[in-house]
This record gives sequence, structure tokens and C-alpha cells, in this order.
Amino acid sequence: MPKLIIVCGLPGSGKTTFSDALSKKIKVACIHKDSVKERLFESLKLSSLEDSKRIGKPSVDVAMRLTEDQLKNGIDIILESPFYFPEDSVIFEAWQERYKIDLYSVICSIDFTERSRRFRERERHYAHFDNERSPDHLAEGPDYDYALMPGKQIRIKTNEPVEILIGKVLKEIN
Repeated sequence: MPKLIIVCGLPGSGKTTFSDALSKKIKVACIHKDSVKERLFESLKLSSLEDSKRIGKPSVDVAMRLTEDQLKNGIDIILESPFYFPEDSVIFEAWQERYKIDLYSVICSIDFTERSRRFRERERHYAHFDNERSPDHLAEGPDYDYALMPGKQIRIKTNEPVEILIGKVLKEIN
């Protein structure tokens, strides 16, 4: 059975760092919503915060479509995004039924102070306009219950070295 490994969590929780390291370790491609958004922003020659907000949902849609294409072909895939909308879980559950996949939700978390610090210190593509937003506002994120994520839930606190986190996750998915 193909595996879908969803890496989710609030902004600044370490999703991208973890999913990149996991992808390299297990040699499974990872689709990042932010990578799609950044390429769209550049390709469409967009320039404003409003443009950035406008392409947020289409970026998720493209990432989801690319992921589903791999699942249809029986290929393991990692998908990384915050995924804090209830409709996301519905789509993942439908994929689980339709494609008979092993589904894992790796839920990244870290305390608010650390997420806020990460926002202030990280380098990100200009398409996100982080310099025009408050780090505390961005780090707060929406009030979403990640217990709603389908599949086997694997919760990690990203204040540990990524190699240790990968080891913990691999014990759960192998």
C-alpha cells in the first residue's frame, strides 16, 4: 500500500525543516504548499500582499492535486502544509478510502515563544510578506484541533534535533 505522510502544524512549528529531512532520509518526494505558492507568485509576476493571499488556496489546490496524482499511481508521498481547515481532513479521508493508502499525520508543535522567535529569525520567500506582518500574529495561527487529522497521528515537538524526530516518526510508520 502506498503511504501518504502529511506533515502539518501551525506556522513556525518546524514543518518544512522536518519534512525536508524526512524526505531525504526515506527517499520519498515531498510537496510543500509554500513552494507551489512561491513559484506561482513569481511566474504570475505578482507583487502585493493581496496577491499573496489570493493565491493561497490555489496553491493548496495544486499541491493536493500533485499529491493525489502520485497516490493514484501507488507512489509514496509526503505533503507539507498547515492543514488547519476541516475540509482538508475530509479530502484525506476520501483518499484513504479511494486509494487504500496508509495515512500518517505528523503533527508538529512547539511553544508560542519559540514559534514567534522562529518567525522573526527565519528567511522566507518574499511572496509571504512576513516583513509586513507581526511575528506574534503569524505565530498564533488559527484555533484548530489537530486531533481531527485522519490516519495514524504522530505528534512531535520540534524542539528536539531533527534526526531524533525522524527516528521517532520512522518507528511509527515502518
